[in-house]
Amino acid sequence: MKPRLVRCHQGFASLPGKANIEVYYTIPEFGYWNKLFTCIECGELFMIDFDNPAFAGKTPEKIAGEANCSKCGNPLRETIRAYPQSFRADDGRIGHFEPDRIIPLDTESIAKEFVEIGV
Repeated sequence: MKPRLVRCHQGFASLPGKANIEVYYTIPEFGYWNKLFTCIECGELFMIDFDNPAFAGKTPEKIAGEANCSKCGNPLRETIRAYPQSFRADDGRIGHFEPDRIIPLDTESIAKEFVEIGV
């Protein structure tokens, strides 16, 4: 696992009694398809490059293989979840976020570093 810059967009989720929870999401562009994931036990974020031919037809759990979360040490094959569809808030609650169907402008995107799984 190694760090990698990923072009993504920022969103804001909410939970009962808590608003403006910052989340990030990716958008497929011209065959470029990086997807974000989280360790549901601790909230650490990861990315998988689904453009990698070695990952064709594999689930995130298979790609994670024997890797453990770099933050909590749990096996990712058991704790990996699609992010931001599922996320762990800083208070430990599990939330869900669906990005708007309107694709934001590229100028509104940011580059963030995430740990890449599977390499």
